[in-house]
Amino acid sequence: MQLEITKVCADSLRAFTQNNYRITLKSSHAHELVAAYFGYASRAALILDNKRSIDNLTEAEVIILSSSAPLVDQRLKMLKDLPSGLPSSEILSEGVYAPIIADEQFFGRVWPSLREAAVALADERAFDNLRMMGMEPEELDLLTEVVVETMESDVLMTVTFNYPAKAKKPLRHSSVAVTLTRIAGNIGYSKTKVLPTFYYGHFTDPDFELKHGITWS
Repeated sequence: MQLEITKVCADSLRAFTQNNYRITLKSSHAHELVAAYFGYASRAALILDNKRSIDNLTEAEVIILSSSAPLVDQRLKMLKDLPSGLPSSEILSEGVYAPIIADEQFFGRVWPSLREAAVALADERAFDNLRMMGMEPEELDLLTEVVVETMESDVLMTVTFNYPAKAKKPLRHSSVAVTLTRIAGNIGYSKTKVLPTFYYGHFTDPDFELKHGITWS
């Protein structure tokens, strides 16, 4: 699977550049770029990774397809003899990730960013009681804050829900700490912890009004 998925994505990238830009991309270049999109400095590093092998992607509960953009940009600058006219790393990602997005086994597990994944996972835990009572979080006019802390093997994302935007006093509904553990390159994670904390009453945050452009009276 390790080499199979990289080959499928490399072939997809080559087809993408050929079909959309009439650019022929060498197989070796495509594999190097795919390795970068998966979070590796080189294809050799991808192959040698036994700890968080991309082979584990089928076991990942959360797949993030945007976390390696800086590494890809670096590889695009360093690789020799790349064809001219290649589009940006963001556009090339469409060709790389297309097989993963289209694969039914990954349905419901793929997210474009850590932030969107964090909000969705936090939402599941923070509003179960509301939904049981027939209410939806959207009705509360919530303000959502996300803080992402990246570590060597884990990502801690703290999602805070404040409500409502038109309240006269600052009120906090909940804060949910979502911990993901990296298991497949830099894109596949297991969902290790989702811990909610519920609040009652007002809170103090001197920077809140500035961050959100609102004024509480």
